[in-house]
Amino acid sequence: MRALVAFAAAARLGNFARAGDELGMTQSAVSHQIRMLEDHLRQPLFNRLHRNAVLTDAGRDLAVTLGDCFERLELGLKRLEQYRKPNQVVVYAPAAFASRWLLPRLPSLRAAQPELDLWLFSNSQTFEPLRGEIHVAILPATDVVPGLETRLLFPDFLAPLCAPQMAAEPKPLRSVADLLKRPLLHDERREDWSHWLAAAGAEMQAQVRGYNFGDSGALLEAAARGMGVALGSLALADEALHNGTLVAPFRQTIPADSDWVAALTGEALAKPKIQAFLSWLEAEAARTRDNLAVYSAASKRQAAGI
Repeated sequence: MRALVAFAAAARLGNFARAGDELGMTQSAVSHQIRMLEDHLRQPLFNRLHRNAVLTDAGRDLAVTLGDCFERLELGLKRLEQYRKPNQVVVYAPAAFASRWLLPRLPSLRAAQPELDLWLFSNSQTFEPLRGEIHVAILPATDVVPGLETRLLFPDFLAPLCAPQMAAEPKPLRSVADLLKRPLLHDERREDWSHWLAAAGAEMQAQVRGYNFGDSGALLEAAARGMGVALGSLALADEALHNGTLVAPFRQTIPADSDWVAALTGEALAKPKIQAFLSWLEAEAARTRDNLAVYSAASKRQAAGI
């Protein structure tokens, strides 16, 4: 481990002397540690130049591996903090869900369950719920791994969403023809716009041009900033629709790829603090279901020609 730490510092700094200063070691001690590591691996990790040390191809590969390992170790050590707080609930949610749906509701959690301390993770690289590091994971149902118990939170629907000004100018956004004169915003699945247009009874195709976003939260933020019309998640846009930063000019919706669920192990479910969090979560989810039901019912009426 001492040799690996010395190597990681030298690889990052490109200089044995600076690595020694950082680690409280002499330059020769750093060089000795790295030489031991190279002897163990039976290949050079650095090309030694006059003033600097340049990684070999093998050295670059090892530096990437160590960077991932040290980052994982650091996160694992930080997670140990949860054991110092008896009422800490560790929750995982994708970044878009965490910022757009969960974060605005945390004041409600504090009011309903003031004794709970929430630790929210959104980095999917650290998400291994079956190891018990995460108490509750909020996920699309299609992403749940076997071995977890699930609680349905709400279905999700996609609808055109935009800033109020985009819906009003240059003329009110009322028809599909009006829609296609606006810039359209796309997520990773461009075909969703075609699916929505077909559900709306339109024979025309969606624009291919327009900004693309790999993150649903960024897609909604771009729409709220007036960059175009997004085919966005009504669940994630719930608060923005409520406060008026986004509007839904059309009631026609299409279902999203998956429902949102809370997933957890049976061991976690048996803990009173987890039960308290789930009680709050399910109450908030019920409000979102009620809000989504308005759009779903309107979409069904439109499809039936009522």
